[in-house]
Amino acid sequence: MTDYVWKHLPYAIYLDTNVLRSAGPNLDASWINELLSITNEYGISVCISELVLSEWCEHIIGVIEGNRQKLLSSMALLRHYGISVPDIKPGEISLPGKLQLVGMVSGMMKAAGFSVIPNWDAPLSRLLNEAVAKRPPFDQGGKGLCDAVILESYAEHAKENFAKARVIVISNDGAVKRSAERFRDREIVVDFVSESEIVAKLKSFLSDELSAYIEAKKSKLTAYVQAHESEILDFIRKTPLEITDWTINPPSAELYDRIIGTIESILSVRPVRITDVIGGAPTYGEETAKDRYPVRISVEIELEIVVTEPGFGRGLLGPQARAIVQPDILDSTSPVTLEKKTYDWKPREIVKTIRRVLTVFATLDAQKEKDDVFDDLRIEKVF
Repeated sequence: MTDYVWKHLPYAIYLDTNVLRSAGPNLDASWINELLSITNEYGISVCISELVLSEWCEHIIGVIEGNRQKLLSSMALLRHYGISVPDIKPGEISLPGKLQLVGMVSGMMKAAGFSVIPNWDAPLSRLLNEAVAKRPPFDQGGKGLCDAVILESYAEHAKENFAKARVIVISNDGAVKRSAERFRDREIVVDFVSESEIVAKLKSFLSDELSAYIEAKKSKLTAYVQAHESEILDFIRKTPLEITDWTINPPSAELYDRIIGTIESILSVRPVRITDVIGGAPTYGEETAKDRYPVRISVEIELEIVVTEPGFGRGLLGPQARAIVQPDILDSTSPVTLEKKTYDWKPREIVKTIRRVLTVFATLDAQKEKDDVFDDLRIEKVF
């Protein structure tokens, strides 16, 4: 790392649990990929604490259990309508235990370039006093114990591993962002940013020359990958793709673009174009050979799906002013009946075309990449 970079970039970046949740169960959000690309290039440590790992695994267990229940419910519905499905008993779909999952996820995190650091062994009496004093991240309701342990773990790690440390904490929690004094007490310079700000924040630390170099390298890599677009799209066409709820309704989808209702079937899937290329980012859960340079390629796909949209009630009365009357001739012997109209809003089946993004994992010759030469593109898999 150049002297300039050492003087300006952070020595370590620490992640809060909430930003991991926002990145999705496969940690495939664009900001994560760009973050790991930069940190891998410049040797910046990316860390989570054991407590963050544990909370993250609790979240994953919830996602897995939810998907298991959806699978069983879908199979029961198909059987109800006489559709043949594999005879899978609920007990045959066993979920990993907490310790097993922690070990599995820890390995995946390390493969992606994360370091898992020990929890700070805080004296309970000190934490209780801080809770009473409402020292951030403790709030009026006394909440914040886990956040306090996480922050102290990060501050202690920075103090023990770096001289005159500069670090960044990525979090969306307002109470966490008010906790800078925990780092300043140890003479650590800290910035708190959200996941949407982290890439721009890192690039702002670089000189104009380095920033221009990074952008030029990205443009060159993108042009190289774009030259192989037809090959990449053809690879997707011939690859079995796993289409999940996360694919159809990703958290990043705008409200107007989300699917409301039950997806009955998929009529077609068509890869359209390459939308982004990120080089040098390790991939969560994937090992990359040392002689290969990882590349993540975002590809837009077009799906034609059949959706049953829900009804909004049945037999509801519409406006009832359906009569014209003349007051001086209206009496009890000649009443005028109001015309009543009802609307029978039943569920309806429609065909919709939506566009989503999937990720292609590819590699290049790592030795040539060091000289900014891109060669030997290998398409490894599709996420």
